[in-house]
Amino acid sequence: MAAARVFALNAHATYACRHSGACCTAGWTIPVEAHLLPLVGAAWLEPDEQGACPRYDRRSGLCQLQRDHGERMLPESCHHFPRRALHDARGTFVTLSHFCPTAAILLLDSTEPLRVVADAAGFPAARGYEGLDAREEWPPLLRRDVLFDHESFGLWERHMVETLDSSPHGVGETLSRLAATAERLRAWDLSQGSLLEWTARQLAAGEAAGAGPLVGDRYAEYEGRRAFQRAVESVPAGLPRPLLPEPYDDLDATHVEPVWEQMAGGLRRFLAARAFASWTAYQSRGIRTQVAELFMTAAILRVECVRACAAAGQALSRDTVREAVRATDRLLVHLADRDRLLPWLGKAEDDAPADRHRTR
Repeated sequence: MAAARVFALNAHATYACRHSGACCTAGWTIPVEAHLLPLVGAAWLEPDEQGACPRYDRRSGLCQLQRDHGERMLPESCHHFPRRALHDARGTFVTLSHFCPTAAILLLDSTEPLRVVADAAGFPAARGYEGLDAREEWPPLLRRDVLFDHESFGLWERHMVETLDSSPHGVGETLSRLAATAERLRAWDLSQGSLLEWTARQLAAGEAAGAGPLVGDRYAEYEGRRAFQRAVESVPAGLPRPLLPEPYDDLDATHVEPVWEQMAGGLRRFLAARAFASWTAYQSRGIRTQVAELFMTAAILRVECVRACAAAGQALSRDTVREAVRATDRLLVHLADRDRLLPWLGKAEDDAPADRHRTR
């Protein structure tokens, strides 16, 4: 059987570890697979007081296991980091955790328009990718009573990526327009022809369709500091919980708000990467949940921008945006409990009576 095609974002296409040591000094306890026990001598690699793995060589910046025995002798957690995969009937879709500095640099420093590409050099099909396996599942839900077909869903996914990357608007306005597009897609029924044709028409309308129909207060719960706090509350006991920087409003007003819109390109680019290869598409009741997750991510990113600026003692800049992006993925990818967050995000799918008329 031929290996499935591997899809990635073009900004990540050349990814290779640059040995920054960020993952090796993150304070993570790493499980060791049975076949590695004779080599490692322990079932877990426990970090030291500085958060470093006992097999991390600070002088060279290399893992001793990889240096002496090759990459395939790494524990599985280390071998796959920072890759995060989704397997479905279309192929394998691989994104990266931007807690990895290399991933964050590749994403934010690239000047090419963000696109989904196949068979990139940094993602060989033979490598193998760990993640959510949806190959035997139905396609994602458009809304709770309608399934996408895979081709229509692919159009929607690419639209999210390309719109977030290339929008001329700020973060909030772009998300509102994306939410409005989602509402138009959800209005499909059999009288309007095939779902694929309907999806293509609605996405092609894009900016011309503007921000309507109204999305009301549907996503208000996923904005602001409460979204950050909700994500932090989901972190299991025993794991570090980021603190809200104080005085938050003052720091935001002095360090972030004056240049927030100037930095919108990089901020939206990160949201675009979060929309790609999202497990939420298969773990939710519809595309409103995907949009809610993007609103939540933007809210957490704003808080992390304030935290990064406070730590650096300076206004928002390329460097502090990069650190905020890293911290956002650290919280959402590596700390937060998705099983606790998804029901909360899924509330976006619930219709108030007025919504049923407003979205048709």
